[in-house]
Amino acid sequence: MMRLFKSWKWYEIVMLFVSLLAVVLCFVFSEEKNWLSLVNSVIGIISVLAVSKGLVYAPVINIIFLIIYGVLSATLHYWGEVLICVFVTLPVCISSIVSWFKNRSSENRDIVVINKVSAKEYGFLFIAIAVITVGAYFLLWALNTNQLIISTISIVTSVGASYLLFRRSPYYAIGYILNDFVLISLWTMSVINYGLGNLPTLVSFCIFLFNDSYGLFRWLKSAKSSSQKTEQIEKK
Repeated sequence: MMRLFKSWKWYEIVMLFVSLLAVVLCFVFSEEKNWLSLVNSVIGIISVLAVSKGLVYAPVINIIFLIIYGVLSATLHYWGEVLICVFVTLPVCISSIVSWFKNRSSENRDIVVINKVSAKEYGFLFIAIAVITVGAYFLLWALNTNQLIISTISIVTSVGASYLLFRRSPYYAIGYILNDFVLISLWTMSVINYGLGNLPTLVSFCIFLFNDSYGLFRWLKSAKSSSQKTEQIEKK
């Protein structure tokens, strides 16, 4: 546990505490209790902040979150979210464990090295996402998925974000920020339709939005710092 938090700044600990307190209070003061929603939210918040710091063990925590989130989504027939967990983000996270541990920083072995993805690779990613979007829509339609359009958009943003996270690109956060907006809409509908039991999950995605924004800032700052160090070495 000490190793888990030893590299965290004081303000990151505050962010974590405030985020966890928010979802716990939502659970405590809600008449409808959903323990799965609470546990999912707590693990998810820790996972997002760990990713934003580029910690190599972040994919491991994310796998635990995804398994619980997949079960929670299945209870509401959000089959798009289940498909994302099983066939997209879960396999990517498993692959990321190997990739991230192989690419640890020489200065801090707990931190992953940021990668620069080429424009050509981004082009192939956009084409793949377009194809997946069409296929996902008709598959979810056949499964009679609740909130079909929102679920389809969620798949699109998740695919892009998961791939860029695997490739260690700072722009993974943009995909997740877009996905957070989608999921806030999705889980708002779940609270409206099924009650306040899922309020912790809704609140957690609002927190994810803030934390992913922090992750984008932090990764871009680290990428810039690494680039400057490389230039200085090359000049020498």
